[in-house]
Amino acid sequence: MTQIEAAMQAAYSAIVQGNHGAVAQKGQAIHDSFILEQSLTEQDRRDLKAAVPQKFLQIDQRFHRLAAALAQAGRQKNTREQVDVFNRMTESCVACHSRYVTDRFDGLQDQSLPQGWGHDADSEDRALTHD
Repeated sequence: MTQIEAAMQAAYSAIVQGNHGAVAQKGQAIHDSFILEQSLTEQDRRDLKAAVPQKFLQIDQRFHRLAAALAQAGRQKNTREQVDVFNRMTESCVACHSRYVTDRFDGLQDQSLPQGWGHDADSEDRALTHD
């Protein structure tokens, strides 16, 4: 999570500076860090899925799909899309942290967040899987 946070901070700086190449690179790095896509054995993958709630995995998968969309927006030099995707990534982080790790982020405990944060409910997010 620390590496993802650092990459998010770097992506933010790159977005506000118009450094599209860095946005693409950081977005891709975040996407590539998705643990279920790393070289795990099948048993490790099953153990991981059994150890965490399904909803956590869904939020995490969405976050990494959004990271791929951020990388694509960087490659396309589309600042507006970069900002939009980055905001949705941030919403996913807050949704996950407020649901699963309030012991580490106690300021997120008992927050009333919009229902859609961290979810694939809208058609825009479903479209991300078809890039």
